[in-house]
Amino acid sequence: MIDQWDKTIHDRKFDNPAGESQEIEHSIILTIIGGNEIDFGKHFLLEKKKILMGRDEANDISIHDEKISKFHCEISIVKNKQGIEQIFIKDVHSTNGTYVNGDLAEQTTLHAGDKIQIGDTVLSLSYNDELEKEYHAKLFNYAVRDTHTGLYNKRFILNELENISRIAKRSGRAFSIIIIDIDDFKQINDLHGHLAGDEYLKAIALLFVQSLREQDIAGRIGGEEFLIILPETTIDGAFQLAIRIRMNVENLVLNYHNHQIKTTISAGVCQYENSIKNITELLDIADQALYETKRSGKNKVMQALLAFNK
Repeated sequence: MIDQWDKTIHDRKFDNPAGESQEIEHSIILTIIGGNEIDFGKHFLLEKKKILMGRDEANDISIHDEKISKFHCEISIVKNKQGIEQIFIKDVHSTNGTYVNGDLAEQTTLHAGDKIQIGDTVLSLSYNDELEKEYHAKLFNYAVRDTHTGLYNKRFILNELENISRIAKRSGRAFSIIIIDIDDFKQINDLHGHLAGDEYLKAIALLFVQSLREQDIAGRIGGEEFLIILPETTIDGAFQLAIRIRMNVENLVLNYHNHQIKTTISAGVCQYENSIKNITELLDIADQALYETKRSGKNKVMQALLAFNK
């Protein structure tokens, strides 16, 4: 949901000391350098000859900025007769316009270093080789990943939840969330030390990732608490997934310094509905279901609706 790794190769030739002509490969990249701080550093590799950019999920590049039109602008990559790539940007009747280097642009040529502004979002165009691409990817991951587990951090995943809830409110698409808490995690730290606790967090995070689809999003939102967002998923599907994760965790054994460490999880599941005012209320409902599992004995999964109908 975050990176679009479509790849376009930009070939350039240079003469090496031996006089031979060699080709080096460069990728055309758009990087978000201004706007929503959560999106800062997000980058998109351009592969298609035409790339549509806007707020709607149907775009090749979708940016969650309320000031961006659903279908805002189009980027075209064209080779001239000499085989040199030229890049053009065209506004597609957006509400707030498309700006290049501060100037309103109906249609114009783009060059490396140009700044494109749509809504409150500013993107920079660049040609990057593989090392530069990897560098930007690492910078972005450092900003959005939890250092202990490698899952998304709280700031990023709550922003994603906000974005997905806005899309669901407009489109009527279903999505669900799971809040997971590790049962008796303090005992692991007390008995085996905090380093053992860190290793267990890594192991359980890997288990979560292995259980999810590509479009699902998992993050750490507290010391031993996790949030999983499941786009296009009803509560029944989310409930079944949460049960599978609970069973997998129950069977998980971490071997650490000749000790076998294991515990269980409790989980609360909730589906987003239009009657829910905001993500705070959504999280509160799922958290209440989680509380009910803890109160009734742990190592359980409970749907929010079941919790409130008792």
